[in-house]
Amino acid sequence: MKAKMYCSVSLVLIVAVIGAASAAAQSLSKAQMVKYYDNCITKKITNCNAKTVLKTSRSANLRRKSRLATRQVTFFTSNRNKLVNEMVEQEIGQKQYKVDHYLNKRFFETHP
Repeated sequence: MKAKMYCSVSLVLIVAVIGAASAAAQSLSKAQMVKYYDNCITKKITNCNAKTVLKTSRSANLRRKSRLATRQVTFFTSNRNKLVNEMVEQEIGQKQYKVDHYLNKRFFETHP
């Protein structure tokens, strides 16, 4: 009888320790996600900045692309922290296409 009780108690303790470790891992994961999303936005800003040189192109489409990229740089720079927090809350994940989709969606919601 005592053996069953010790097994039960030890099982409960193991589950409690695993639960605490899991909670600690999730908070660490959140910090990693903040860093990941911040890096994604930095990359997006860098890519958009590269497109701004097209403003002197002879092509009207490329000049339009340059104006869009300039507006995106302004938007992502001024809303970086807000976007990172939103992506963490919505658990977007670490798939680049999901992050790009979310960022583009948010940009075009505010800049129709």
